[in-house]
Amino acid sequence: MTTAIHPGALRHSRDRKRWTQEQLAEATKGKNKVSLPTIKRIESTKDGTYPANDRVAEGLAKALGVTLDELSKPPTDEAEREASLRQFGYRPLRTMLDAETAMAFNMVQHIYGIPIQSQIVMAPLFATLLAEGSLAWRRERVAEIEDAAERLMDLGGGHFSFANAAYRSLDGAAEERDSIGKRDLFGEHVGPDAFDLGFDPSQNNPFADFLDHFAKQVEAKTVSFERGTGWKTSEGMPEYRIGADLIAQLTGGDPDAEYALLRGHVRLREIPADLLVDEKAAERIAWIVGRIPDEELAKRRTERDELMSLLDDLDVPSSVEPSDEAKENDDV
Repeated sequence: MTTAIHPGALRHSRDRKRWTQEQLAEATKGKNKVSLPTIKRIESTKDGTYPANDRVAEGLAKALGVTLDELSKPPTDEAEREASLRQFGYRPLRTMLDAETAMAFNMVQHIYGIPIQSQIVMAPLFATLLAEGSLAWRRERVAEIEDAAERLMDLGGGHFSFANAAYRSLDGAAEERDSIGKRDLFGEHVGPDAFDLGFDPSQNNPFADFLDHFAKQVEAKTVSFERGTGWKTSEGMPEYRIGADLIAQLTGGDPDAEYALLRGHVRLREIPADLLVDEKAAERIAWIVGRIPDEELAKRRTERDELMSLLDDLDVPSSVEPSDEAKENDDV
């Protein structure tokens, strides 16, 4: 039995791996081993596809991490464009983003005029600057702690309790300097005493604290952090929103309108300019919600109504005992 292999598809899949024909031959293994002459013969096919032995096709697909179906069809225009750009040093980024992050890219473009492509290019630089800024901030703080501990030692004289407090502060400062020296942004390498004294990495960490401090210092009114709702990334990046006030203004707090923006049914630049004035708020919201496909909107509203009906049925007892004054008011 044979399997059709398109020469362009094989070349494209090999280019994505940045492999030579020799390297592809070496990557095939065992019973599915494919010789270099066979690979050259397939890629040199001028018209149509090459009828490869099933064993050969399976070996190539497994080595390249693609399906037999992908090898049998010519590469798409996008694939050919990617292959061309690779020759000039470009590489694709393949990842999935949550709706909030995707919306944040659009908000930065809308507020500051920085195209999304440029934001992606800037990201490593900005991440590095913030990381180094957080470490510098921590060095300043630990220096202040050390100075305060020395001052406490002087003020306490020979009193043991003051000396003990100063020593513990200096021990903590030494551990902090060790963490900083390791570029431990999120406080993963803290001393065991830190946990005994209440450090909870699920609630705070040095980098999240720095971001909050920095945002307040520069009065970044377009940034808001949602602490206490968990981390946005596993390392400890806090949940955030860009332009939350603007989103609220555009959507009027309507959950369906905000959903339309988050799900990409509407881009900010697509909203008609005449609807951006305050007097047209109702029309603007209706226009935004109207971009959601009818079936999707109906399903969303049905699920929301079901949830609200369940919440209405809940009998949640008050955990707070009313004051005597409140009881008297109730009696009245």
